[in-house]
Amino acid sequence: MAMRAANQVVEGENGVLPNAMAGKAAAGAKAALGLQGQSKRRALGDLSNQQPAAAAGKPVLGKEKATAPAPAVEGGVKTRAAAKRADGAVVKDAPMPTGATLRPAQLVPRTRAQAAQAQRVQGPSMSSLLSQRSEAFVGSQSVRAPPPSPLPDIDSGDKLNPLMAADYVNDIYNYYKRVEAKYKVPADYMSKQTDINDKMRAILVDWLVEVHLKFKLMPETLFLTVNLIDRFLTEKQVTRKNLQLVGVTSMLIASKYEEIWAPEVRDFVYISDRAYTKEQILGMEKIMLNTLKFQLTLPTTYNFLARDLKAANMHFDKDVTMLSSYLIELAQVDAGMLKHYYSIIAVAALHVAMCSYEKADTYPRALEKHCGYSLQEVLPVATALAELMQKAPTSSLTAVWKKYSSSKYNEAAKRSPPAHLLPQQLPVA
Repeated sequence: MAMRAANQVVEGENGVLPNAMAGKAAAGAKAALGLQGQSKRRALGDLSNQQPAAAAGKPVLGKEKATAPAPAVEGGVKTRAAAKRADGAVVKDAPMPTGATLRPAQLVPRTRAQAAQAQRVQGPSMSSLLSQRSEAFVGSQSVRAPPPSPLPDIDSGDKLNPLMAADYVNDIYNYYKRVEAKYKVPADYMSKQTDINDKMRAILVDWLVEVHLKFKLMPETLFLTVNLIDRFLTEKQVTRKNLQLVGVTSMLIASKYEEIWAPEVRDFVYISDRAYTKEQILGMEKIMLNTLKFQLTLPTTYNFLARDLKAANMHFDKDVTMLSSYLIELAQVDAGMLKHYYSIIAVAALHVAMCSYEKADTYPRALEKHCGYSLQEVLPVATALAELMQKAPTSSLTAVWKKYSSSKYNEAAKRSPPAHLLPQQLPVA
């Protein structure tokens, strides 16, 4: 009896437990059937703007209105096929033939007659109009062009050499002619100095010629040195004790400007026999540069002579070149030549040299055109240079004469001046 009662209890419990589990399973099945009856939820489906069909016609109020999704807005521009699909029409694509492949459309070439006909119909293009206008402009310019110059183009051989600046060389020398007056010192500036005179200046320049030769510097350096000295003495009072200091400092500045390897300050201390210290030279350098306002780019006699030699077609003649260089260096020493411009001294030196070597044409038209001076303007300066040339061998200042008496400079100093350029000696009564 006891065993039967226990079995009944167990069976009762077993009957209850399966029924509970069965009820839960039935509830889950109903929920599943309910979900199957609706559309399945897609990934991120709740983020779309679509509304359920049941809620499409139901007004949204209250809190639901605030959270209701915005209606879907489709693109405004549609193709014809897309518009028909949107309206519910059935669009049938054209069937492609079996075995057919897509190929790019090929342009059929037109003949010249067809192209000409199309051009007549369409009218001239913008490119053709611009070309016609350009050709018309060039033609009109060629008609108004000046006649060719009878003088030779002295820069034609330098067109392919970029270092010669053949396209700009005329503008460069025209600029030199305009600004040379700016850097020309008054001929009587030495009268304002109280402790030095023209003789001391000549001694200084003569010594600097020797220093220049000792250091093997470029010719441009010497001419710039003398210009810096004259311009500084025009602005500042200098004692005879510091005149040599001005000279060596001017050569130091000119060397830094013109040379690739400029001498050092200690070289100038040594060459001046230690008359000045390194600090004195550097201090004078600052004073001079500030006084001259750092204006170091200027035309010199050497620059003008280089152009004149080319204009006269004498730049390959060593005799004429060396004698001309000798004369312009003699003019550097003599203070009486300060009244003349660098440009006229250069062309006068060339004229004297060509006369000395008895050239056929001592003043060519090309030279007159490029220098800008007539022969009548040059002759007084040429006479002064010929006189300096005559006095040089017996002068007390012999640095330039000795320099150009060597074979390295073609012994130009030993050449006699042209007699017809020397001042006429009056007969003694």
